[in-house]
Amino acid sequence: MELEAMRCRPPPQKKRGGSNNLISSNGSNSNNSSNSNSDDSIEEVERSFPTACLHLLHSLPGNHRCHDCHTGSASWASVSYGITLCLQCSGKHRGLGVNCSFIKSLTLDSWKRKEILCMLEGGNQQLTLFFDRHQMGGVKPSTTTDNGSGAASAGGGNVISSSHVGVMGRYRTKAASFYRQHLMIHAKQLAEGGMYEGREASRRSSSNKQQRKSTNKSSSSSGKCRKKSREQQLTQQLPTVTEKESVEPPCSAVGA
Repeated sequence: MELEAMRCRPPPQKKRGGSNNLISSNGSNSNNSSNSNSDDSIEEVERSFPTACLHLLHSLPGNHRCHDCHTGSASWASVSYGITLCLQCSGKHRGLGVNCSFIKSLTLDSWKRKEILCMLEGGNQQLTLFFDRHQMGGVKPSTTTDNGSGAASAGGGNVISSSHVGVMGRYRTKAASFYRQHLMIHAKQLAEGGMYEGREASRRSSSNKQQRKSTNKSSSSSGKCRKKSREQQLTQQLPTVTEKESVEPPCSAVGA
């Protein structure tokens, strides 16, 4: 319900000041022509992360810890990948640039509707499985410190990765670019589609769309195959010019 309430546009705010901002008797503002363009440019409302959505986000597998270093304090997030991060790892992601990883605080920043949907449709475990499929996983926190005491490092300490690209380098790969682009497109479609009904409902809707597309594609391809086979049968039944000429006797035989 809180996420659906974000779809409503805020009421227009009346400007205070001089006579240029007064509303005339016919209900039109003297600056209406200039303000209409600015109002149309407002895409969505920004607000704090809804409490119900925050509980849903933390209930997703792996989201109670930082995705990169697995520490327990994950109060920051990368909207680009829909993952939760600790303070230190969020600083590293900021160094990648907003085009690679867009960082926000779950408690301090304002959020757009599609950004919240990116978080609810993403998740730490989902990105981890994606990296594993592309041989960029195997990330775990180091269990030993420099003095060999065996205490686990906290706050994004030493991180071991079996990937050849490294922990932060994998976010610059083409696979990571593919992931964040498709996540953003998916979240935008959900934001424009109405009330959000959860991950399972959105995945059922996506699978149904894919099935309809594949069915239409297979039916069109089968229709083309049937048309081609009919043309081949017609071509085989009709004799060609060379076949007609071979059937007729030569001129010399007729004269004899």
